[in-house]
Amino acid sequence: MRRLIPVLCVVFAAGLVAGCDTTSGENAGAPSASATPAPDPVTAVRQGMDRSLAGTVTMDASMKAGNQAMTLSGKMDPGARVLLVTGTAPEPIEARLIGETAYIKMDSLDGDKPWMKLDLTKLRPGSSLRQSFDFTSQTGIVGGVVSAEATGEGRYRGIADLGKAAEAASTDAGMRQGLESSAKLAKDPTAIPFEATVDAEGRLTALSYTIATKTLGDLVAEMKMGGFGEPVRVSPPPADDTEEADETMYAFF
Repeated sequence: MRRLIPVLCVVFAAGLVAGCDTTSGENAGAPSASATPAPDPVTAVRQGMDRSLAGTVTMDASMKAGNQAMTLSGKMDPGARVLLVTGTAPEPIEARLIGETAYIKMDSLDGDKPWMKLDLTKLRPGSSLRQSFDFTSQTGIVGGVVSAEATGEGRYRGIADLGKAAEAASTDAGMRQGLESSAKLAKDPTAIPFEATVDAEGRLTALSYTIATKTLGDLVAEMKMGGFGEPVRVSPPPADDTEEADETMYAFF
């Protein structure tokens, strides 16, 4: 379960959709000089995630697999690379990101102080923790959307292919490897059902999907996004409550 968490959108260092144009959200919602036709459902979903993550955003998400569950809430500014996350995974966790410096607070870290400080540049390229804090690595499943239909005003449902998502994904931060691992666990990685909601500005505001796995039962993920454009300010924890990660921790992560 923990190996899947970064891959499946539940750590809130979420980023731009793999395989989508990362500049398409620069003028999201701006009035057009001439009327343009509405995008087809697949394009609406893909561009919707891109537009949602083009600026500051808040997120709430949950994931359930068998008798395990986790919830996370966060806010982020991808451009400034700042992030604040709180939740249960399944133990209480708090994480902050400021540039390339991450701060993590959770009981299982077994440190002498509440907070552990990590330099993300020291993590190995395939590190799941590096992926969790990479703004380009969390919503890769949308890159594998192969079909979609409108079910109402701004609402869509369809199918994603984990294999195609992996093909479209960047190799940075292990996103492609993570999607490939998820595909191996799925009963049918080519047919992952999803539902999505897009607002009037073309931004994705909700996404849910279910992966029927071979051994874990159904893995159900849900996420909601909002707070677009609201300021996000993140400060480091008090120095007296923070300790540097040692080499053992870098090897573990």
